[in-house]
Amino acid sequence: MSKLVTLRKSGNSLILTAPADLKNEVGRQYSVDKRSDGSIIYQPTTKKNIFDNPDWLQYDYQKDLTEDPELQPLNPVGKERLEE
Repeated sequence: MSKLVTLRKSGNSLILTAPADLKNEVGRQYSVDKRSDGSIIYQPTTKKNIFDNPDWLQYDYQKDLTEDPELQPLNPVGKERLEE
């Protein structure tokens, strides 16, 4: 599919209008690359799951919960204990 589009300026952005044939692609994200010959390549992106990293799979969440001082139980101060 080859169509002619015109680069336009809107505020501080440049806009390439997508052909109406792509209406089912509304909302899809693309990565943009400008090559040395002046061509502009739009490639659809896929959502990357940050938790697919092996470091996250090996992470010890329970240890983090027990060692982080901000996540430890606090003693009540003042009138926070209502059951007494």
